[in-house]
Amino acid sequence: MKNLIVKIIFIFIILSLLSCSKPPLVNSESYINNEFENVSDITTKYRIRDISYEQRNISYTGEGHFFIRRVDFNSNKGNYTTSYLIPGDKGKINYFDENKKLISRELKDGKLPLKTILIVETDKYSMILSQAYSYKDLGNGTKDSYPEIYPVEIEKQEGYWKVTYNYKNMKDYHGIMWGVGSDKRLVNLDDKNQRKIWSNYDISNNSRLAEDGYYYKSPDSYRPATENSFWRNPSMYIVQSWIKTGGSLAADILGRSFLLIGSDNINEEGYLPTLPESNWLKTDYDIGAGFFDTRFNADIGDTYLEAYKKFGYSKFRDSYLELANYYSNHIYKNHYKVFNTDGEEGWLVQDYAYKAMYKPTHVSLNHHIHAANWFLKMYEIENEKSFEDIGLKMLKGVKITRDKWIKTDKNLHYSYRPDGTMGGNDYPYLTYNDLLFFQKTYSRIYGKLDDDIEILMESKKQWMDNNGVVDYLKF
Repeated sequence: MKNLIVKIIFIFIILSLLSCSKPPLVNSESYINNEFENVSDITTKYRIRDISYEQRNISYTGEGHFFIRRVDFNSNKGNYTTSYLIPGDKGKINYFDENKKLISRELKDGKLPLKTILIVETDKYSMILSQAYSYKDLGNGTKDSYPEIYPVEIEKQEGYWKVTYNYKNMKDYHGIMWGVGSDKRLVNLDDKNQRKIWSNYDISNNSRLAEDGYYYKSPDSYRPATENSFWRNPSMYIVQSWIKTGGSLAADILGRSFLLIGSDNINEEGYLPTLPESNWLKTDYDIGAGFFDTRFNADIGDTYLEAYKKFGYSKFRDSYLELANYYSNHIYKNHYKVFNTDGEEGWLVQDYAYKAMYKPTHVSLNHHIHAANWFLKMYEIENEKSFEDIGLKMLKGVKITRDKWIKTDKNLHYSYRPDGTMGGNDYPYLTYNDLLFFQKTYSRIYGKLDDDIEILMESKKQWMDNNGVVDYLKF
């Protein structure tokens, strides 16, 4: 297996060089990470005529490999073409159409479909292919996607299938290509649950995978933003599903690979910043670009925790502990104290922070209880009392203010404001799910449900039932 992976990567590089008429000016491996017994993580850099590229190859012994390449175009001359080989004599191409219907057809020479995940299965190998997207960096973690793309092409050769990518050379733009390969089946599309899961994975329209992480469609309120721009989202929504939902070798390989990539984005302060500027945060709280978002960081921190439990990689543990260290300091410095009639103190933690001066922010229930859950889960696995203290202090804040969160129509207020009033429109079911996850953790640790959280859930459930909301979690 290892020799096969090396052969494929070697062929990939050789064919890439043959696509240009001059030898590489630069050929260097930037690092090899052998921290984990079954993981090889190598980044290789090349410069060839009018293009330069950097490729990361992450191999998992006995499982498969992932690669991602960024190609920077240094001129407007011609096209960049590169190819690699997939072992096999016959096979099929699988993809989902715009109605999420699985299409499977015999593999033959020609162009592959656009705007969808491409899953190739031969009699010897399984491969997931990316589309050939091109981007321009706009700054602040934002990429503008060039609307015109060339379809990936495939051609039968003796004992192999040749996969070819084409990009238009455009100065200041770069192309992204990636793939996952294994001599085992990556996704069992015969399983209806896996078909449903993969039919919902969108890495073409609203989100993309790039060399430095997971990108999501830019909202109008972010700056910079264009009609076709994507911003690097710290929460990495699809990676959460690959780790927590899983169920396939592809999910395991992609999930681990993007958590390794994502760990490089933790800044010197110890958090994953939201790099664009948010118009409304700037207006309301004087918060600029690169701010700390408690939801995004608890999301990914919890994903690292679950990945550590699943795979045992110390790098994932290091990442969630580093994120927890910054998050803890934020909690200690940026919370509102609330007291019950017995003088007991609880904390409500502000949603955002910024490195420069800014105004105190609101506390949304979904951010707050989701983070409390994460801290209790870290206490459960680390047996670190300070994590428990934080989680219970945050819970106490919700318990003391329980009745204030409930609206007259049984819905919940979105947030606790800096002046102590409540307001905002809560999500249809997200907060309910967060409360449910909290109860699962709390009952696992303490052997019972929390009565006040249960009351909030019952109220939200009544509102959802009255308003036809059915997408909430039901376990």
